[in-house]
Amino acid sequence: MTSFASQIWTLTQSRQITAKTHLVLQALASFEGQRGLFPSHETIAARSGASVRTVIRALETAYRLGIIERTRQRRRVSGRVCNGPNRYRLILTDLEQARAAAAHAAQRLREALARRKQAFLSKCQNGSGLNSQSDIFSYHPKTKNDWLDLIASWQKETPLKPSPG
Repeated sequence: MTSFASQIWTLTQSRQITAKTHLVLQALASFEGQRGLFPSHETIAARSGASVRTVIRALETAYRLGIIERTRQRRRVSGRVCNGPNRYRLILTDLEQARAAAAHAAQRLREALARRKQAFLSKCQNGSGLNSQSDIFSYHPKTKNDWLDLIASWQKETPLKPSPG
């Protein structure tokens, strides 16, 4: 098992992450303590000397590579549910990194499919791109992405059942 610092150094040398991302990840790792790792984007930016947007991009790269795992927290404030601080976990083993990277990719795919389904449904409801609402069933997708959107929406509404035999 290697240290997190040596991992990000190796990634920087192999040009998988930029120098700014390296600084941001070093700053994030410096916040690790007994209670966990949960600095805000602004705090990481102040410690690393980068902008908040650069911090967000660097963290997104780290999630994609599977070297950091984020847990979003929600809390109730005055009867409303609000976003709380993100909790981070530095991942050191290769197997855990592969799992975290796959989980992040799956989450991004789910979010993208949800956005595409929403865009398709809004087209159908507004009638833009279609002659009328009755044309929904005669709509013929033209691109591969349109087909994938249509299939994803059907699967959500009526999940496929295994065939007997």
